[in-house]
Amino acid sequence: MRLEEAIRKMTMEPARRLRLWDRGLIGEGMSADLVFFDPEAIIDKNFYLEPKVYPKGIKMVWVKGKVVLKE
Repeated sequence: MRLEEAIRKMTMEPARRLRLWDRGLIGEGMSADLVFFDPEAIIDKNFYLEPKVYPKGIKMVWVKGKVVLKE
């Protein structure tokens, strides 16, 4: 599966099914939930005993247009 298709299946499709009309797309008037990541470096580091360990390769996260995580 191409990266673009995977992102669409994780963002736009669930937002539409849940009728969250301001989510799942980037555009004016949208909520701006964004994740800036390096697709070559991203790797999940958490496991059962430590579920809150952040993955590597995520540079920044925005929720409703505000930075909530910055590497």
